[in-house]
Amino acid sequence: MTTTSAKHTFSYRARSQEGEVVTGTLSGTSPEEIAAMLRGDGLLVTAVQTASHAMPDFDAEEIRRGVAARRVRREDVAVFCQQLGVMLDTGVPLPEALESCRLQGRRKEFSDLVGEIHHDVCGGTPLSSSLARWPRIFTPIVVSLVRASEASGTMALMLTRLGEYLVREEKTRKQVRGAATYPAIMFGSALLITMFMLVAVLPKFAAIYQQRGADLPPATRIMMAIGDGLRYGWMYWVPAVAAILVGVALWRRTRSGQKALDWAKLSTPVIGRLTITVYLARASRTMSTLLAGGVGLIDVIRICRGVTNNVVFDRLWDDMEHRVRDGRPMTGAATDCRWIPPSVASMMSSGERSAKLPEVMEKIATQCDDDLESGIKKATSMIEPVLIVGMGILVGAVAMALLLPIFKMSSVVTG
Repeated sequence: MTTTSAKHTFSYRARSQEGEVVTGTLSGTSPEEIAAMLRGDGLLVTAVQTASHAMPDFDAEEIRRGVAARRVRREDVAVFCQQLGVMLDTGVPLPEALESCRLQGRRKEFSDLVGEIHHDVCGGTPLSSSLARWPRIFTPIVVSLVRASEASGTMALMLTRLGEYLVREEKTRKQVRGAATYPAIMFGSALLITMFMLVAVLPKFAAIYQQRGADLPPATRIMMAIGDGLRYGWMYWVPAVAAILVGVALWRRTRSGQKALDWAKLSTPVIGRLTITVYLARASRTMSTLLAGGVGLIDVIRICRGVTNNVVFDRLWDDMEHRVRDGRPMTGAATDCRWIPPSVASMMSSGERSAKLPEVMEKIATQCDDDLESGIKKATSMIEPVLIVGMGILVGAVAMALLLPIFKMSSVVTG
């Protein structure tokens, strides 16, 4: 006489090969059987438990990966791709290459990450699926290119090209960050110096003026009123400023707020031109790399939409996707877009007609990198004198407001 184990209903949480979270319920005799069924469907199992225990809304593994992602630098990913590509190109097996990358890692957080990828690959998981488990570290372009290279057998070449792409992307990001840092430091310094003079220096002069009974000029009275407001009215203006910042942050998350801010990024003088150049450089390089790697055109357009991350610019990608689905030339969308320079649109159209779009997009990216570098230098040279003059006027106005009574009524000060 044989006995069969009773079946139970189990709740599960897993990830698809694209990295998306999948949840549901299945009937089986044990959690191990459910996990085997899910793995047979190509899913990466993260949790299985009886349906009587509610599956938590949060994924502990996802939280852990999010914490780890904040500790991993973009440079680590670029170096990892380059090293892995070189070793695969020389004939080193993938598991051995991953183990070497883990041992050579200079940062413990990334070495542990590579160790988990090595464990997945040794267990039969494709490299692209293992990378997809870490979406905050390995972006969709990385996963898509690795998946395409797995199908075409060109992983070594693709990883090397991917490493070069990530290095150039990081260079562009640092250029933009450096261009924004200098004005922010200048503006912050001027604001702090002015507040210090109004809060710390002005009260001492005010005491002298009051003792002497001086008739203060209007400018000095205005500055003293502002200083008193900062010192004694902080319980009003601090919550007000905080409320404004929170309101702006919440408004920015709305569709209308995001659209308005994204439009301002593209339309503001000087800044708008630099923003468009950055978008073109990143999108062109991404499109070139993906097309050369054999990724489908629809997937390329969707990934490029995430690279620009601008609601207004999304119209370009929507138009491109519709044209591709309708069988029309994709680059016609660039010609109709007001944000794309005519020269860039013409180059894209020529590349599409000649079936050399990846090469043309790479040339556009190189040209945009050069334009961005020269544009940042020109913008900095224009903004620097404006900031210096503005800072001088602001600090000088406070200083003159403090010293005017002394210049005007020296007899009052000397008694």
